[in-house]
Amino acid sequence: MPNSIEDKISLFTKVIVERIELDFQQKKKKLVEYYESRQSTIIKDNEKRKKKAIANATKDAITKKQQMILRARSAMHLEVLKKKQEFIERIIEEVKKKTRTFTGTAEYIEFLKEAIKQVLSRFSDDQFVNFSFSRDDIKNNQKVILSTIKSFRDEDTYKIEADNSLMGGVFVKSGDGRLEIDFTVNSIMEDSKKLIGEYLSSWLNEVIK
Repeated sequence: MPNSIEDKISLFTKVIVERIELDFQQKKKKLVEYYESRQSTIIKDNEKRKKKAIANATKDAITKKQQMILRARSAMHLEVLKKKQEFIERIIEEVKKKTRTFTGTAEYIEFLKEAIKQVLSRFSDDQFVNFSFSRDDIKNNQKVILSTIKSFRDEDTYKIEADNSLMGGVFVKSGDGRLEIDFTVNSIMEDSKKLIGEYLSSWLNEVIK
């Protein structure tokens, strides 16, 4: 009988131990699976963070690079504009020197006579007009100016005055101020200045490419 009780107790104990062991193994398995899953999630999360950090760093680097390029281009553009203006001023100064020399030649006298003829063709013979010439032309070429004008109109239809701002040529305005014709060296030089500026812009753009 004792043997039977002992056997039952032993059997009961074995069953309980087996259940406890099975339960432990199941819990252990779940625990391992959980931590393996957590480990995988943590690794993936770290990889995502790492990639995001690299992407952000790359983005920042690209942004900084673009900013540096824009600043460099802006500085270069300003320098180009500065050089362009310096070139224009230097060229215009040279043109002015040559113009002053030109106004003292026989060729300029022919230019002046032709300029007067051209502007007068835009006005009727009885229309009163005001002529403006450079002070040097009034002083040195007065006879040529008067003879050319008188060959086209009467003395009571015009007035002549000196303009200190003019370098040469002629500026004519109708008596009522409605019509103005500019055939001065100044306007020719202004047009040349625009052409010089356009040429220099094209040339400098080619140089900095």
